[in-house]
Amino acid sequence: MFIKKIIAFLLVSLLIISTSSFILAQSTDEILEPAEDVFSSALEDYNQKNYNQAAEKLNNLLKRNDLTEELEFSALYYSTLTAVKRYQTNQAIKHLEAFNQAGFQDAELNWKIGELFLNKDGQFDSANFEKALVYLNKAEELGLDKLSFKRDLAYAYLENQDLKRSENIYNEIVKENAISSDYFNLARIKEKQEQLNQAVEYYETARDMDGQQSALYLNLGNLYQKLENYDSAVNVYKEGTDIRSEFAALYIGLGESYIRLENYSEAKKSLEKAVEINENSYYGYHLLGDIEKENGNHNQAFNYYDQSLKNNPDYVKTYLAQGQLHLEREEYQNAIAKFSTAVEKNPDYAESHYYLGRAYYKADMLEAAAAEFRKTVHINDRFPEAEEMLKKIENELNSN
Repeated sequence: MFIKKIIAFLLVSLLIISTSSFILAQSTDEILEPAEDVFSSALEDYNQKNYNQAAEKLNNLLKRNDLTEELEFSALYYSTLTAVKRYQTNQAIKHLEAFNQAGFQDAELNWKIGELFLNKDGQFDSANFEKALVYLNKAEELGLDKLSFKRDLAYAYLENQDLKRSENIYNEIVKENAISSDYFNLARIKEKQEQLNQAVEYYETARDMDGQQSALYLNLGNLYQKLENYDSAVNVYKEGTDIRSEFAALYIGLGESYIRLENYSEAKKSLEKAVEINENSYYGYHLLGDIEKENGNHNQAFNYYDQSLKNNPDYVKTYLAQGQLHLEREEYQNAIAKFSTAVEKNPDYAESHYYLGRAYYKADMLEAAAAEFRKTVHINDRFPEAEEMLKKIENELNSN
């Protein structure tokens, strides 16, 4: 019996040892898988856009201590690129820092991280142009001179309001191989510099090179409005709607321009199309209210103004428009209520105080009116209408 127990114990021990040896052998085989093979497999995943699998293999590879300098370089390089492809900005920066700490430098990696901050693919809620410039500047410092890189660098300078540097780079680019977006951004620069005629030329050049950018028609139309060339604005906005028929902003621009040309029927058609496309367009409804007010349709004007405020309860100009309509109808208390709301919404807007003063004056509330006119000139000392009304009221009060 005792001998049987010994034999059983030995058999169990042998089984445990055998199993352990098998497991250990398996683990040893995995650990001893050549690092070059692991990297090749990760690289294959990367090239096939299997970025999750590539990241996992590269991360495991970087935990090993048997990497040659060349293999460490490659693993860190592709770990950074893989994080970029997965839009993992923090992870990409972490890998780049490890890459730098290992004694390596690379312009392309800095550029790719800079591109993430530019948000070119719209993967984030917003861009971070200041951060983008940090990495793009580093890429430039490391000698990167590709044309596509220069475009990113010029764009980053533009969005950081460094207009001169941006302009210089774009001028270099257009001498080498210009595309429509180069002239588009040069136009934006000239517009910011108040060189409007030059901006028009650049926008028109961009349009001639590639007429499919709807934003180009919007910007050019808006620029023609600034130049008070409303006929040209109408033509440009119309061209834009041919390219993109459901772009509400183009119809808003058309409506504004037609109003300036006093073509209210065409303005109304354009604005109705705008609010059909975007029913939340508070400005579209506001302009429709202005048209109905101009046409003497006060009730319909109020309806449009109410819809405007429903979409944006803080839009001061609509309260002012309602108040002015009440003022015309000699509904002074209603006017006071609307203008008071406008003042509450934006106490630093001089026009609100001015119209509230006008309403108080019409309601024979002279001291209240005078107080509002004083506030008006305090906010804006170049408001002659308010100064005139204030003098008039002071004379009336003194004569009494």
